[in-house]
Amino acid sequence: MAEFNTTKLPVHIAELKFALDNVPAYVYIKNELGHYVYANKLTLDLFACSAQELQYKTDTDFFPRPDAKKLAKIDKRVLRGERTREEVELTFPGGHTFIFWEVKTPIFCDSEPNKVIGILGIATDITERKYHEQQLLYAASTDPLTELLNRRYFYIRLSLALEMSKRDQSYGAVIFIDLNKFKKLNDQYGHNTGDAYLVEIANRMKAAVREKDCLARIGGDEFIVLLEGLGRDEQTAKHNAHRVADKLQTAIEIKFIHQDINYKGSASVGVTMFLGTQETADEIVAQADQHMYMIKHTLTD
Repeated sequence: MAEFNTTKLPVHIAELKFALDNVPAYVYIKNELGHYVYANKLTLDLFACSAQELQYKTDTDFFPRPDAKKLAKIDKRVLRGERTREEVELTFPGGHTFIFWEVKTPIFCDSEPNKVIGILGIATDITERKYHEQQLLYAASTDPLTELLNRRYFYIRLSLALEMSKRDQSYGAVIFIDLNKFKKLNDQYGHNTGDAYLVEIANRMKAAVREKDCLARIGGDEFIVLLEGLGRDEQTAKHNAHRVADKLQTAIEIKFIHQDINYKGSASVGVTMFLGTQETADEIVAQADQHMYMIKHTLTD
């Protein structure tokens, strides 16, 4: 079995090493057995070892077993001649997790051009960038007061749910919730109390639905829930959707105690079912809104 030969590096090894040590990326070479035979200064600092200590160590010496196995799968592809580009999340000793954009290139044998004898890896730390991306996504998809999803993101989720419903032929439901007499609460006790009430109601509803259900605030006192995967039997699906609606209504009707305020609220709730893409997201939400309005109108008559 051929082994990567470091004597085949260019003559000006000192200049090359100096250049690689000043590259703002993690550069390393492994032989065909997965042993490290070279790493630049940034990589050595990351591994907290010297160039001599690095020799012939493997990923199992630096990473938890699941991470090492993940890297070994990528290396296997490279040793078959593939150039890989991967976003890789790795955990280091002490529990610190980093995300890297990693490019791995096969190193071919001079005398046997089709034979891979090593791997050249170049990785860039994108942890901070990914964090900022997640923060931006959170801000774009979340209602800042209640930390529920916002209207825009809800419609995206509903559109995807319609496609999934069509594919699986499984029913889904949308529950439209309007808080009764919320304006009166706001006017009587002020907006700070109104905001506290909305946050409390959001948390109660979050506890009443499944983790995979989509709960959003789409207006001042309007909330909406998307239920997916309710099954292929229409009556069973309807029963389960209305059961969730009842749970939400019950949660909302629990007394709200804030400072010296003791308030018992209620809500009008409308439910509409969907199967596939027979109707658009806008049409389904409008139906749920209409069902809610009819119930609200009945209560106020």
